[in-house]
Amino acid sequence: MDTDKARSTVFFAAYFLLLVYGLVWVQFGYVRERVGDSMNLFYVLDSLAICYVCLRGYLVMGKRVARSWEPVWLAIDLIIITGLVRLTGGIRSEAALVYFWPLATSSIQRRPRRTVAVGLVSAVLYTAATWPADPSSYYLTTLGTRILVLLLATLLAVYYARSEVVRVEQMARLREKVVLADYRTRLSQEMHDGIQHYLVNIAARLELARKLMGKEPEQAAKIAVDQRFAVRQAADELRYLVRLLRSPAVEREGFVDALRHHLSLFAERSSISAPLAIQGTTTPVPPEVAHAAFRILQEALTNVEKHAQTDQAAVTLRFSPDLFECVIADKGVGFDPSNTAERPGIEGGLGLSSMRERAESVGGSLRVNSVPGQGTEITVSVPMAGHDTTFGEDIRNEED
Repeated sequence: MDTDKARSTVFFAAYFLLLVYGLVWVQFGYVRERVGDSMNLFYVLDSLAICYVCLRGYLVMGKRVARSWEPVWLAIDLIIITGLVRLTGGIRSEAALVYFWPLATSSIQRRPRRTVAVGLVSAVLYTAATWPADPSSYYLTTLGTRILVLLLATLLAVYYARSEVVRVEQMARLREKVVLADYRTRLSQEMHDGIQHYLVNIAARLELARKLMGKEPEQAAKIAVDQRFAVRQAADELRYLVRLLRSPAVEREGFVDALRHHLSLFAERSSISAPLAIQGTTTPVPPEVAHAAFRILQEALTNVEKHAQTDQAAVTLRFSPDLFECVIADKGVGFDPSNTAERPGIEGGLGLSSMRERAESVGGSLRVNSVPGQGTEITVSVPMAGHDTTFGEDIRNEED
């Protein structure tokens, strides 16, 4: 069982047991006294909540709904808690403790802004659920104290969520540094053992030819001419090393798997959902196209994190015999592409020029569709004609 599924199982099991316990808790004398004539209504609400949790667990764990449904689940959770508080005694109800449930969940998910919203909404709903027709000084004092506790808990939860965001970012940067350090070591070894060997040998042979030019010109010329083969080998080695400078993850794992891994790390670091969809039959992507597309997608995802002000994005790969396309779309604030030149820093900040240049370097194109307030969609299209798809496999075979 993977980690996400295990966490979801624990969450829904705990949620289910809590609601089932509510049916037992309401039988206690002091609770029944507070509920009074609303007992049947309590049973209906608690039973509906149990059915809701079962349905939600089925949909979420079966991945039948997108993460965009999370605000809906959160709203239903708060409504259920508010109803239980209202029915079981208002200001005296222990059910108010359950408001800490969605607060803790948002914090654990590293959602600082959502945690703030949950805390404030919980305070408002709790006040509405407990407000009597004629509020006494005791009620106001008790309510004020509990709201203060709830807001302090919200502050701590936000601090934790923000700390976790920073920690995950630091871990991601550290992993990237470790990978780059290993890759640089490998690259330096390749240069030392490969191309440097050819260059030293060529230099030595040409020096020998120079010394022989006066005494044995024909032999010197033959030695010099023979070096064209060594130069060709050095050029091949250099071309191999240049290609190794592409993303090591893409070369090692393949484009699709490397992208999936990157999207997973991106979602963990930024708390932005970015599911991957594939249209058509997956086929090998030419290495130069894979590298360019991977870098463009990295830059586009960074733009979503920095500028889009959203927690939802989507990446789509479209495979066809004649065309390969990558699409990244978000539901953020958007912008006007025609006015980027008039807005200082937007062109350089978004990296649109560099992304377009990367696409054009492999014979492709980049389209940007964005409307303020309606999100952004970036499409990279690369015709497959003229691209060789075998080199990536050759590199992996040579490395093996």
